[in-house]
This record gives sequence, C-alpha cells and structure tokens, in this order.
Amino acid sequence: MITTPASTVPDALPALAARADASYLDFVEGLRGYILGTGASFESRLSQAAEAEVARRGAAFATVQDIRQFFEALPLVHLRNRLTRTQQEMKWSKLSASYAARREQLLAELGAWDERGPARLELDPEFVHPPYTNVHFHLQPGGYHKDELGGFLYHYGTKVFFRGDNDKDELHDKLVGSVAPPADGQVRRILDFACSMGQSTTAFKARFPQADVVGIDHSAAMLRAAHRRASMLGSDVSFVQRLVEDTRMPANHFDIVFAFIVFHELPQRVARAAVAEALRVLRPGGVFAIYDFNGTESQSPYQRYHRYFDARHNGEPYSQDFCDCDLTAILQSAGFTVPKAAALPDRAGGPGYMKHWYAVKA
Repeated sequence: MITTPASTVPDALPALAARADASYLDFVEGLRGYILGTGASFESRLSQAAEAEVARRGAAFATVQDIRQFFEALPLVHLRNRLTRTQQEMKWSKLSASYAARREQLLAELGAWDERGPARLELDPEFVHPPYTNVHFHLQPGGYHKDELGGFLYHYGTKVFFRGDNDKDELHDKLVGSVAPPADGQVRRILDFACSMGQSTTAFKARFPQADVVGIDHSAAMLRAAHRRASMLGSDVSFVQRLVEDTRMPANHFDIVFAFIVFHELPQRVARAAVAEALRVLRPGGVFAIYDFNGTESQSPYQRYHRYFDARHNGEPYSQDFCDCDLTAILQSAGFTVPKAAALPDRAGGPGYMKHWYAVKA
C-alpha cells in the first residue's frame, strides 16, 4: 500500500463545487447557532414558560404528551420548530447539489484512496443492511449508506451541526482524551463502534499509538470516506464493515470499546444486543465508554420536547425510546459494572443533552 506523509496531505473535508456554496452553508451554520443559542433564546424563553406553568399547576408535567400539548399551544414554539426543520433542509439541499456537481470527481478520488494507506479498509461485498438502518438520519438524503458520497455529506453536515466546535476534530479529541484506560493501564486493542467518519478512531490512535485501533460501521460510504481521511492524516488504523450487534470480532480481545452518539440511532432490541456484544469482545477489566443523549429523567421539559420533536421531525425514530430507557441498568444486567454515568455540561456550563457512561467488564 502507498503511504502519504501527513505533512503533505490536503484538507480531508472535500471541497464544495463553488465558494458561494461554502458561504451559504456558513450562513446555515450561523442560523443554527441563532436558533439553538442566545440569539433567538428559544430554550431560555420556553424554559421560563414551562417553569411558570409548573408553578401554576403545583406539579411537574406528567408525560411527554403533556409537555407537547403545553408547548405547542405557544406560537413561539411553532417558529422555533419551523426554523429548526428549515435549517436542516437548507443544509442538505445545498450540500447534495454541490457534491452532485462534483460527483464523478469525488467518486474517482474515493476509488483511488481505497487502495492507499497507511489506513486499511475491509468491505463486505455480501453485506446486507438490516431494515433499521434504512433511515434518513438527521434528514440526510439517502441516509448513511444509500449514497456513495454519504460519508462526505455526513462529514460536512456534521461540521454545520457542531457549529465550529468540531471543525478540526476538537470534540472527538476531547472525548477520546477523557476516556480512562483499564485499571491495569494496558491498551493494546481498541474497537470504535459505528465509527462513521473515523474521527474517534484516529483520535484513539493518536492517543495510544502502540494500539491496534479498529473502526466498524454498516455503511461502506462512511468507511470509504473514513479510510480516505485517516490515510490523508497518516493514521495507521483499520476500518471494517460490520454491525455493532454482530461484530464478528474475537471474544475477550479488546481493551476499550467506544461508542459516540450510536445508541440513540438503534432500536432498543439492537441496542441491548450491542451492549452484549461489547461485553463479549472486551477482555476482563476492559472498558466500554459511551457518549450519547441524556435520559429523560435528567432532561428539562424543554429538552424533553426538543427530543420529541427531533424523533418525529428530524429523522431520529429511535431516540425517544433510548432517552426513556435506563442504559445504566441495561449495562449492569448484561454483566458490566458502571462506576460512572454523568451528564455533560452544555456550552454555558448548565445541564446539557449529552451523558457519559463508563462501564467495566468484570
């Protein structure tokens, strides 16, 4: 395989067809920040309204339907919902059109990188996608696997989604850096569940250069783009087309299994199977580190409404069931100990939408 020195590689994010397309998407990123941040202040204003309603009632909201009924009687919510949906549609429409204009060039580039290194790529020509994967997550056209350029679309789409917080993989580097290794300190093999663009995969390799790091995903489009990116960065990692619930990896093999925003995109039966699979492939004392949405019990009424809206109008059909489940209990019933399960703060330092679970195989 051909190895390209990291110092000579171009930006791993593929260029758009025109500078105007990048400017348009910068605007969409700003619009997203306005909707979610202090510009429109939807969260603070609607949270205050919910607090006043709870005080008036003298009791908390009973169910998500109760929360929905309250919020959707407020005109401000309908503005917030329309803007939230529209900025997603604007993003994917522009991205799809821009990359479509360069489609043949980008496919040729992917094909050329398939045979280059130092990263390795293993695709399964007989792979069958389970029905639960046939979802246009986040409204991405074609979902994660039906468009050969799906990895590129996802990569640029998440650039907009994270509003500048992950343009240079800062978020992945931070989360990977926060994962405590097993108690004995030995880290020789790492498995990255549903690795998508491989940003966590390469971050683990940078942190543990002596370790064998493998990223798995069901999407060949994601894996090809991840392999291209990792090889551009000079990262000696492996990408393999597998399912998180059936990795076909050896038992008692890995020191760390990592899952970043994976479980809310799985039906509950698959999520439980993935937990069991993580337990199987980890060696005794191995660590299962999960970052995903906070559970319902820790969410404010506004956050619960946001999750409800996301599940039904933003291509997240499994997220509500995930937020309603008790992942800590699921991990424990599978055989893990869970010494840490803590919510992560938002940008302002308050309770955020994300949570970190740190589980250990006995």
